[in-house]
Amino acid sequence: MKKSIHQIAVEILTEHKRAMSVDEIYDVMTSKNLYMFKAKNPRGVLRNQMRRHSTESRNIGSNSKTFFRQTDKGDFELL
Repeated sequence: MKKSIHQIAVEILTEHKRAMSVDEIYDVMTSKNLYMFKAKNPRGVLRNQMRRHSTESRNIGSNSKTFFRQTDKGDFELL
């Protein structure tokens, strides 16, 4: 089963045991070939997915689960 972007981000944050920026998470994803982005702005896609599943999201739907919290610096960490 193919993992979603946020699932891979959870694994990366779990492995690194610290808050990370979108750029750092993206670099790990691409360097380890964990996800193939087909978008023109892959970092933007990652950022949107992270925000969608964060506690700060204003658009949390009934099917969305929260996994992340955004730090004051703008990095993401696991809940």
